[in-house]
Amino acid sequence: MTSLAHQFDRAASHYNEAAEPQRLVIDRLVQLIKEHLPQAERHFAHAFEMGTGSGLLTERIDQLLEVDHWTLSDLSPALLAQVPRLRDPYPEMRVGDASELSLEGLGIDLFVSSSAIQWLSDPCAYLQRIVRELSGEATIAISTFGPDNLLEIRQLTGQGLRYPSLATWHCTLQELGYPYEIHTERLVIPFADPLAVLQHLHHTGTAQLPNAPQQIRTPNQLRRFTKEYITTFADKTGQVPLTFQPIYIIINKHHTV
Repeated sequence: MTSLAHQFDRAASHYNEAAEPQRLVIDRLVQLIKEHLPQAERHFAHAFEMGTGSGLLTERIDQLLEVDHWTLSDLSPALLAQVPRLRDPYPEMRVGDASELSLEGLGIDLFVSSSAIQWLSDPCAYLQRIVRELSGEATIAISTFGPDNLLEIRQLTGQGLRYPSLATWHCTLQELGYPYEIHTERLVIPFADPLAVLQHLHHTGTAQLPNAPQQIRTPNQLRRFTKEYITTFADKTGQVPLTFQPIYIIINKHHTV
């Protein structure tokens, strides 16, 4: 099991409880899908979800759209085991790195993913490949994150993932030649204190990953991090923020620019 898979497996028992920011992102993505797809275009033969996790997005999409068959992919078997019952009685579960799977020729006409592709080494190249592999009638709806994601952590520790910018995503999508929508926003989530921020990162599986403060290994380092976080970011009530910058992308292959 990779270190990334191991972290998400360890977080499985706490993930749903801690994943409030992820739920907000899913809410917005589902709303955009609802606005984008007229009622007559909400039936799909085969949906693939990359980075399913515990099925928070899966359940919402299954309620909104009519999906005959699901293929769900995640690194963590413990998270996949929490996926709720779907209308498809026999969804296919794939444990492993979805970026290594070819989707060509599988008849997939819906690809969805939330808060997952940013973990790949080249998210833009992955999305381009997936769009080209999917059927000619496919719809793609994903969320990822932009450069201001977890900016407080990056500012204090110098650590963080390299997120493609909105401009980079525009260039990537324009090269594909299909109609697309792209939106971004900033979600600033208040936490009681810096320890609550670290607990959130731990419970969502990111505590030992590139966007988390890995150098906090001793009590002195923890005290220093806590003091700097409060000094730099705390509001008048003592709460501290953690910023998320979701980016939402919807692509229609059944239309051309």
